[in-house]
Amino acid sequence: MDTPEPISNKAREFFTSYCQSLSEELNLLTTSSVTCALSSCGLLRGNDELAPLFAAERSVARGEEDSSGLGDLHLVFDTTLSIALAGLMMMTNEEVIRSKIGNRDYDEETHEGFREVASQIMAALNRLLESTVPDGGHLFLSTVRKTEAEVMPPSVDGDTTYLVASLEITVADFGNFMAHWLVSRRFAAAMIGIPIPGSPKEMALAAGASEDEMIEEEEAELPHTAPGELLAPQVVGSVRLVMTETPFSLKDEEKVMRGITSITQDGYRYIGIEQKGALVRVLSQSDIFQIMGPFYGVGPSSPRDKALHNLPIGKFHTQQQLVKISVNGTINEAADLMQRHKLHALPVVSSRGTLRGFVPIHAVLDYFRRMGKK
Repeated sequence: MDTPEPISNKAREFFTSYCQSLSEELNLLTTSSVTCALSSCGLLRGNDELAPLFAAERSVARGEEDSSGLGDLHLVFDTTLSIALAGLMMMTNEEVIRSKIGNRDYDEETHEGFREVASQIMAALNRLLESTVPDGGHLFLSTVRKTEAEVMPPSVDGDTTYLVASLEITVADFGNFMAHWLVSRRFAAAMIGIPIPGSPKEMALAAGASEDEMIEEEEAELPHTAPGELLAPQVVGSVRLVMTETPFSLKDEEKVMRGITSITQDGYRYIGIEQKGALVRVLSQSDIFQIMGPFYGVGPSSPRDKALHNLPIGKFHTQQQLVKISVNGTINEAADLMQRHKLHALPVVSSRGTLRGFVPIHAVLDYFRRMGKK
């Protein structure tokens, strides 16, 4: 589809500036020479226009904008770029990285490295959005996947209009690679500060939101009072600014083994347990190992282990009560709750009780440290 010139100009201005800060971020992340340059920028819509971005194997990270429900962003990397960045970040031997790139060997270690790279990229973008999108704009990493050639991930919607920025990324002496930022229409409009036309279906949905969406919007407009201050939910001080842990939930009837795998293999530090879509409990790494025993994972599984594996994870009761905060809460409230209950992480929930993310203690400390420097 054609891209109106005002949108193209604004998008190029935004992403050119972003490329400079992204280069610095990736240099720090990998301690190597990484440069990013904007190659092209424009609007795409429909499977035919989006399909060429997924012509080969890709690593795809999806971030959801959860402060105002503006939409999402997809990072689409060629798998060789993921291998290079993940390998450097994890301090893998350079010869091993070259061998993996040559064979397009995207293994489990690379996948976990790409997850961390994507998380850091979105965190860097969130810091930029604090000033460019004053009414929200916070992304949280929701899914990371590898797609086969000519296969689009299910989260990419052919009915959505995307602002697509294609970046050329040079990683040390491993070569040049292409990456694509797919930003959904409403989120892109907030980022660049100019309206973006949508399809008739998109515009109709925008004109007539569902009842649930109307409730969410009304709640988002309500001011939220914290001790000694009055803060709107999406200005500086919003708890959304310190949500850095990827939300991950299991239904309470799912097996314990699924939770163990999520923590020991998938890398989640905290698991939300839900009943009928609402958060009822949080399990951490330490909770799992406390329940399974100090020698769990050393040697073959015992009969006790196997029996526990098949129990519903909702049967795992911990002594700690569920302490949570609304997505419209403030950082001061989060800090108070974490101090009062001696928590290392605090779950953040929507108005319907759905898990939206976790606030780790280090993110709160980092926020106050940055505010102190300012």
